[in-house]
Amino acid sequence: MTQLTQRQMHDLAGRLTRLRMAAAEQEKASAAALEANRRWNDARGRYAREWADIVRAYGERNAPTWIESLRGPKPSIEVTA
Repeated sequence: MTQLTQRQMHDLAGRLTRLRMAAAEQEKASAAALEANRRWNDARGRYAREWADIVRAYGERNAPTWIESLRGPKPSIEVTA
């Protein structure tokens, strides 16, 4: 590593500080995205279970329309007699 002047060291310190701040922001955003994805998957699973319960009890024509592009594949419905 080459010898840095006082001014270069000050500039480098500022750049490294901004780099650490950007990394911290990225890590915080990544953690938030992971948590949001976990909540989304949990809600999607609850919706699918509730929807399947309604279909089993009252038939699919009495349940809200299943929008596969929004909800994913329809859950399998096993009717117990």
